[in-house]
Amino acid sequence: MNIIGKKLFSVLLFAWGLSGCVGVSSDGMGYDVRVPLSVVNTTVAQNFPKKQQTNYGTILIDKPNILGQQGNNKLSVGTSFSFVSMLIPSGIKGEISFSSGIRYNAQNRGLYLASPMIDELKFQEFSLSKYLTPQLRNAIGDVIAQELMKKPIYHMNNIGASFVRGVSVRQGELVVTVGL
Repeated sequence: MNIIGKKLFSVLLFAWGLSGCVGVSSDGMGYDVRVPLSVVNTTVAQNFPKKQQTNYGTILIDKPNILGQQGNNKLSVGTSFSFVSMLIPSGIKGEISFSSGIRYNAQNRGLYLASPMIDELKFQEFSLSKYLTPQLRNAIGDVIAQELMKKPIYHMNNIGASFVRGVSVRQGELVVTVGL
């Protein structure tokens, strides 16, 4: 790395340090940068609402929200959705929540949800939900999880890909470890 790259990296870390979002990593080999979840949610909101056509109906995913989980090294993701099919032409609305890890894509410098697991899937109108088999309920959850994993939840445009040493969720916060 040339001298200009090193100086730029130092200036970025210093600026983040002033904002209170940077600390020395636990292994001492870099710096941990906390990414505010409000910024993550603003990034996610740009890609939704999203309509997904499937063989069994249409799913409209709306208003995803990402939160930290205290004492758990996962993010909590919740979103509302509606499902329309031949059996339910007027549609049925619901909410779904996931627990998810995080991954980094060095090619586009984006952070993505990784391996989301469905915590809860509920429908607002119980009388209509009887038309949904358990397999269809699982399929709806899988489609929503896959759609949420496709789009980055945060872009690290100001950090070169070679500086990122790791990403994690610690005590409900999204943390990027950077170093030389």
